Amino acid sequence: MRVVVGLRFGPQPDAAGGGDTGRMRRVDAEALVGASREEVWELLDDIAGMPRWVPGLRAISSLSGPARVGTVFRERMSAAGVNRFRTWEIAEHRRPTIQVRVAVDGGLSRTLILTLDGRGTGTRLHARVELRSTLPFGIRVVHELLAAPAASASARSFVDAVKRAFEGSVPR
Repeated sequence: MRVVVGLRFGPQPDAAGGGDTGRMRRVDAEALVGASREEVWELLDDIAGMPRWVPGLRAISSLSGPARVGTVFRERMSAAGVNRFRTWEIAEHRRPTIQVRVAVDGGLSRTLILTLDGRGTGTRLHARVELRSTLPFGIRVVHELLAAPAASASARSFVDAVKRAFEGSVPR
């Protein structure tokens, strides 16, 4: 299993490779998954089923419908006995290549960009998390820097979980 994690600072091109999105922090993780792109996409689209295969994800609630642009869901994560809630909205949904999820809480905007590329009989899953603080400039930089390690670990954990869902013993 190969997982690549990177951290980039300062102005970056947007997810489509286009114009500058302004100051943000960006982390990336990827893995080659032993399943077709369609199979991986089906797993990602089964939002209600995510607690079965994502470590630490205890529940999905307030699911507004099947995965598509505008779908909103709330997740309950648990780490070290502490519950954390986050509400996500699907902002882009292009089957079977890209899904973009956005969450804003605690003054921090998180954009999770999931891209799938066919690789032989497998799929390369790439997860990019873009962090942008809504706090004033001096605090914003520190806020994003403090959030980046957790975002990196989360992206890495997510792609690892997808890989295990197809190649391990995790129920789907």
